[in-house]
Amino acid sequence: MAADVTFTAEEFSFTGPDRIDQGWRSIRLANHGRDIHQALFLKLPTNKTAEDFRSAIAADWSQLPSWIQRAGGVNSVPPGGEAWATILLEAGDYVVICGIPDVRGRPHVLHGMVRSLRVSASVKQAPQPPLADVTITARDFSFSSDHPLRVGPQTVRMHNSGRQAHEIVFVQLASGATTQDFLDAFVPGNPDNQAGRHIGGVTGLAPGQEGFFSVDLQPGRYGLICFLSDPVTRTPHFAHGMLLDMDVR
Repeated sequence: MAADVTFTAEEFSFTGPDRIDQGWRSIRLANHGRDIHQALFLKLPTNKTAEDFRSAIAADWSQLPSWIQRAGGVNSVPPGGEAWATILLEAGDYVVICGIPDVRGRPHVLHGMVRSLRVSASVKQAPQPPLADVTITARDFSFSSDHPLRVGPQTVRMHNSGRQAHEIVFVQLASGATTQDFLDAFVPGNPDNQAGRHIGGVTGLAPGQEGFFSVDLQPGRYGLICFLSDPVTRTPHFAHGMLLDMDVR
């Protein structure tokens, strides 16, 4: 699977470009670390800097600053793995972070896993979004799919039609396991889960946004999870029922 841009994740840093062109960009995240990692793209307003973001997240790491704009990214890549997502990046300044929790529940961004990125305006013809085989719609608080997932490579579109930000953590489930079993066995900071394994997805998208991710599936059962929290109650969305089992035949 080809990508426009590659970022590499380790404990606890990213390597990758400092500048890319605007438009639909296919992002590859290669995880060379020992924990699960993601690459979440956050657009800064014109009156804020990357240092402002670092100060805000250090003061309150339980949620993102209200002035930040989610733009999606590559989600939930296991150690030694890689995953792809295609997202729309407008011109401006961004930070790329990992919000996956460590063993104490603190996001990796607090350990320095944040990288500044400039998205430049371009006179080139803007790339178009990929053609999707399946569309998954996120609502408050559920997932639905317009077609079944199938065996083999495919492109999945996520559309957020809810009033809150949502994400897809995509997991391959162990034989006989459910997505709820995966959640019950999930331990922050431990990539091993007897009920399944992380294999990608799309990081948080703001209401009305869409993103795409690529998968190559074997027969079996898979799960979708949104780990994002309600900004008022701080309750994770999966606790409201935002999870879905999907069979691939």
